[in-house]
Amino acid sequence: MLKRAIKRIIFLGIVGTLFIIPTNVYSRAVFKINATSTETKFIRGVRHTKIIGEIEYNGVRSPNIINYTGANLKVNKNVRVIVGDNNQNHGLERGNLRGQIYNTNLRYSGAVQIISGINGDFFHIGSTGTSVMAHVRDYEVVFPGTTHARTLIGFKSNGEVVHGKPTFTGYEVLVYDEDGALKLNQIKVSAFNRAPRNENEVIAYFGEYKKDVTSGGKKMVFSGIDVKSDGSGSRYFAKGKLDFITTGDAAIPNNGFVLVGESIFEEGLITETDTVVIQNVLGGEFADVRFAVGGFDYVVVDGEPQTTFLSEPSYHRTKKPCSSIGIKKDGTVFFVTVDGRQKPLGMEGVNLSELGEIMAYFGADYAINIDGGGSSTMAIFNEQTEEYDIVNSPSDGSLRENANAIFLAVGELEEPLPPVAFPDLRPVLSIPENIFFTDEGNLVFESVENAEYYQVLIDGKQKITTKTPSLFLDLDLGEYEIQIKAFGNHEEFKQSAYTPTMRVSFYSNGMLKLIEGMKNYGQKANQQKAEGE
Repeated sequence: MLKRAIKRIIFLGIVGTLFIIPTNVYSRAVFKINATSTETKFIRGVRHTKIIGEIEYNGVRSPNIINYTGANLKVNKNVRVIVGDNNQNHGLERGNLRGQIYNTNLRYSGAVQIISGINGDFFHIGSTGTSVMAHVRDYEVVFPGTTHARTLIGFKSNGEVVHGKPTFTGYEVLVYDEDGALKLNQIKVSAFNRAPRNENEVIAYFGEYKKDVTSGGKKMVFSGIDVKSDGSGSRYFAKGKLDFITTGDAAIPNNGFVLVGESIFEEGLITETDTVVIQNVLGGEFADVRFAVGGFDYVVVDGEPQTTFLSEPSYHRTKKPCSSIGIKKDGTVFFVTVDGRQKPLGMEGVNLSELGEIMAYFGADYAINIDGGGSSTMAIFNEQTEEYDIVNSPSDGSLRENANAIFLAVGELEEPLPPVAFPDLRPVLSIPENIFFTDEGNLVFESVENAEYYQVLIDGKQKITTKTPSLFLDLDLGEYEIQIKAFGNHEEFKQSAYTPTMRVSFYSNGMLKLIEGMKNYGQKANQQKAEGE
């Protein structure tokens, strides 16, 4: 096989947009890309390239428009891959790419910002529109997929990417303490929505059970934070808080669930401050993925474009719009869309063999095709308008609603605390005391023995970490609720509880003078009144 030709690139600009003049940009024995124009730009470390021209495969030429977006996650430490959707709590909902971007940015509350993204997995056309493969979002298997026979692409917090056919260890009850640390006593779920056969079985009941839970002795009733079902009776995701325990009949709360089984009643395992998750747990190399999205065929393996595929010939041989995820050994992850079904406009589309050649052109060591056709969509953040531009031409003429999407985003996602042993025998740190504000606006408190850092919670949402018991809070004018907790070595000490809520007000200098003047006026008035008496 001939080695790929080295392409010559002439840079006409340095800042903003780079225009590239190709000279036979890419050529293999049977494949060639002839670009009439290539435009590349970078947005916060994320590259976007658009190629307009034609491809030639086995002597057959076809006009095409190709869009690429990618970043080296090892070099650009601030860039990460995340997976999003249009799901709201207690539902599985499809959404178009712009809607999924909005929903995902909102979910992470400014911790990360999406820069680019494409549509995700194939999905079932119907009322639920669920993804075909597993959908993992922030360590949660929000949907396990209806098959495990295709390819799953998983992304870990350390930048590692895993891909292949996933394995699952089965449904488990996972218990997280009030600080989000997993208690190392996961409980296997025996079945859903049926009576237990013995006291060792753990049964989870959801709203589809349609009646009260009457068997099984003691029952734990949970208020649901998020409960999802595809209606099959066998695929669920649930997250909730313990509401109460009863030995009588238990009604299943709206958007809640009930657990039955002796093992869940071990003292201290599930308390009212814990969060309980029920999900189908990924195993093997996928065990600790933070995000994952499904695909189908490998189109590149070990750097070589593929010519045989799992999908039916009627699918992989047909020219159509395509989307793909590429992975490089140097840490680069990239997404590609190829427009199609619009040949008069210069967009014929490609089959999977041609898609593999395109992904190899961009340097993929591995590449997997994801949902294509009218689903193929790419969005790029526009720094001037602060909106998201659709940079390709979806063949439906509008944005299709899909099950999920995959993005390149900038920012930091908070890592959960490491798991803790159960029962938890670690000593608990003391609560910070003697909290006050200096005239300069510094928050000051007494240090706590064995504390390594402190977390300041503002209005129950914003968290600020400090290693010292003094912190300047750069807050807008207004009133705030402040709480503080101490953290030590996680393996040796359990973090303290939060301090009682402290309400503070931040005023402008003018407002402070007004308040001081009102105080002085009140004092003088009281003094004059006293003298008059």
